[in-house]
Amino acid sequence: MHLRYVAAGLSGVLLAMGLTTSSLALSQTLPSTDEDGSPRALESTKKIPKINFAFRASELYLSGGTAFDMTTTVRGLDHPTTALRSDKTFLAHYYVVEKGWAGVFGRTDPFTAVAANVLLNAGIDRFSRKLYARGGKWRALAYGTVLAKGTINAVAAGENTRMDERIDRDVRNMTGYKGQIVWSK
Repeated sequence: MHLRYVAAGLSGVLLAMGLTTSSLALSQTLPSTDEDGSPRALESTKKIPKINFAFRASELYLSGGTAFDMTTTVRGLDHPTTALRSDKTFLAHYYVVEKGWAGVFGRTDPFTAVAANVLLNAGIDRFSRKLYARGGKWRALAYGTVLAKGTINAVAAGENTRMDERIDRDVRNMTGYKGQIVWSK
């Protein structure tokens, strides 16, 4: 197993764990005394909104879309670059690059592309939690933000899954070769 696959998988697991565990801190009640000396509990000054199941499900959708997209991105960027005929004679070189916004940071480096996307999605999740905490119409915007980004990742992953067929088709169109293509690093 390649180290990049392990790094992508670990990034996905960490993102999923971060999205599913609550980042809100709970205050601890400390004993205190009134003026008459009797103990009383200090009250928390800030109410923490309870996050409902639907919002948690939207966060899971985002983390699932992210994990699927990042896994297929790593697989695509690790695609072998040399196309050979079935008799092992050279056909062409074909390099897969990151075409999304993360290509600015790492067009051919899977770790950089995955890290940039995971950090963006973690930021979007954090932002949506702040919107959710505001309540009212802001919750609808929080849902929409998380679901839109999760859908973008799922669509990108779907495109990535068809990459092998597309690469073989491109090489056949460039070279005119009709037979089996063998890939090598």
